[in-house]
Amino acid sequence: MIDWHKALKLYFIAGTQDVVNQEQLEDVLEEAIKFGITCFQYREKGQGSLQSKEDRLAMAKRLQLLCKSASIPFIINDDVDLAIEIGADAIHVGQSDKPIAETIELAKQYHMDVGLSVNTIEQLKIASTVDGLHYVGVGPIFPTTSKSDAEPAIGVHGLAERIALYPDIPKVAIGGINVKNAAEVLHTKVEGIAVISAITASQHRDRDIQILLMNDRFLVS
Repeated sequence: MIDWHKALKLYFIAGTQDVVNQEQLEDVLEEAIKFGITCFQYREKGQGSLQSKEDRLAMAKRLQLLCKSASIPFIINDDVDLAIEIGADAIHVGQSDKPIAETIELAKQYHMDVGLSVNTIEQLKIASTVDGLHYVGVGPIFPTTSKSDAEPAIGVHGLAERIALYPDIPKVAIGGINVKNAAEVLHTKVEGIAVISAITASQHRDRDIQILLMNDRFLVS
């Protein structure tokens, strides 16, 4: 059973389209695991992503093995069929996908946990009443270029408001978070932060991941 209050601390999201500098996604994930990420979501979407089902399956299997070796949750974004095929730990879906109750019912059959993206307070209110939902991704906190259809940014104050209103369901903050603004996000007492380019594009991955984890040795004034 996954303790999402702990697993969400540093939630790394990536697909092959997010990797830069001719690196390989598997190598980036392996390094990120080494330096302390606490879970990983495989999100293969957008320009430059793998298009064939076979390629996505092969990549997912390689990434899953890395997560298993480190005993951190391996999450699939949106693709329920892929998640079922490889036996992912969890599936993460958005507001535009099938009704969350249907996803949860299907995921239960395969012993998978479920996460849901929320933006508005109303969406979070509804999510907090859904039986079997394990965590929510709240955001975007800041404007982001990682999603072409991103919702309006809610800001750190919006995040704090949502935490105060619905404190029980585990939350991971997402959207535009980097080493420069992670501290103010974490000061809201959210369970964790989700990042993409803060890790994939990092030139100093060890240092940056420690900052994202709020390791005092690396914090700068």
